[in-house]
Order: sequence, then structure tokens, then C-alpha cells
Amino acid sequence: MDTELYINNLLGAFATTLSSAIDENVGGVGLRSGSAATALVTVFNHPNESIDVLRRILNVTHSGAVRLINGLETEGLVERKPSAQDRRAVVLRLTKNGDTRAKAVLAARENVTTRIVENLSAEQREALLPVLATMLQTLTGDQSSARRNCRLCNEGVCRPNGCPVEQAVT
Repeated sequence: MDTELYINNLLGAFATTLSSAIDENVGGVGLRSGSAATALVTVFNHPNESIDVLRRILNVTHSGAVRLINGLETEGLVERKPSAQDRRAVVLRLTKNGDTRAKAVLAARENVTTRIVENLSAEQREALLPVLATMLQTLTGDQSSARRNCRLCNEGVCRPNGCPVEQAVT
């Protein structure tokens, strides 16, 4: 048996299945798209950032990001505020309803990952931590990729524990 090929195949199947399950669960939150969910979580994690920062994280055009924010603003989930640093620019913040929806997206994602992790023994969980950290660091090349990699993360969980993605770019 080719162990490396087998691991690669299992990892690919796991990644695809996990991604689909998260997409399905997040879709149940009732937002109009996965991009809307990602945008809400991004603004939740990084309030007072510009539309351009959001555009780079979502990997969309500027006009696509503006349309997305326009829709979220119309739905009462996001608001634009003048930037404290540049009066010509605006920054994004969540409304109270947007904050609630962002937390619902994070909870939907966590429901999927919890189902997986709860089936592991304590020893397996401890062994998995450094493996996941190394895998995430391998996929993180710069600050932009770090933000993209964590676009649906609850950054309040990782930061106190030492986020491996942020460590990869510092």
C-alpha cells in the first residue's frame, strides 16, 4: 500500500466532506449566500476595516464586495461608518442584528466540527492539535492568506491559545 497516497486521498475526502457539511450548516442560518456569511464573520472578527480589506479576504472584485455590503446593509446587518484615520474612507461594523447572525454562523460551523471532535479520545485530540497547526501553517503564506484561511474562524478562541495561522505570518 502507498501510505502517502492513501493519506492524501483520505485527507482530500475529509476536507471535501467537512467543507460541504459546514456550507450546509451555515446555509441554515438564513443568509443569502456563503459570501454573506463569510463577510459577517470577517467584520465580526475585524470591525472597522475597509471594504477593500474585506474584498481581499473574500477574494472578490471591489464592485462585488460593494454589492455584497450594500445587500447586508439593506438587510440591517452591516453599517458603514466614517474612518477615524481617513475621512474619505468608510469602515464596516456589524449592527446588533448582524452580530447575532455572525454568532449564528460561527455556531453552525462549530456544530459540525464538534460532531467530529467529540468522537476522538483525549489522546487523539492532543495528537491532532500539532498536526492541524502544521497543516494550517503550511497553507498560510502571507497576511492575506492568513485572513482568508480564518475567514470563518472564531478568532476569539484561537488568539488566547496562539493561533497557528497568525504565527505563520509573524
